[in-house]
Amino acid sequence: MLAAETPYRIAKAAEWLASKGDRVRVAGWTLLGQLAQRDEDMRDAYFEKRLAEIERTIHTAPNPEREVMNLAVIRIGCRSPGLRKAALAAAKRIGKVEVDHGDTACKTPDAAEYIQKTWAHSTAKGFDSPAAHERSREWPRRRC
Repeated sequence: MLAAETPYRIAKAAEWLASKGDRVRVAGWTLLGQLAQRDEDMRDAYFEKRLAEIERTIHTAPNPEREVMNLAVIRIGCRSPGLRKAALAAAKRIGKVEVDHGDTACKTPDAAEYIQKTWAHSTAKGFDSPAAHERSREWPRRRC
């Protein structure tokens, strides 16, 4: 979350997503999700490209990376109406994402269902998008 607040956020996302290290890529997808929700200056085309990458690689990615890639699909789908449509289509093509959460009650959210639910919640509250709703709030790291 801290990286999303710096002027190096886009460069760091690209660097981390290209890393050979699984944990670094996990940080990259997490940062990408923050950028989708928070950075109004980024173009939707950037995120469309990342959706295509997720579609190609999510089912062969390491377990922790699959989880954050699925969350990135959700966050991208909450950015704008155009990306909502693109992310819903991608989620449909991706299908069920299997993540081993170990001996916990955690479940992997269905991206399409979660995107729809989040849009309904935010628009009911008068926001143009879930990302606009998120931007109206304090940065996540400051809320904790």
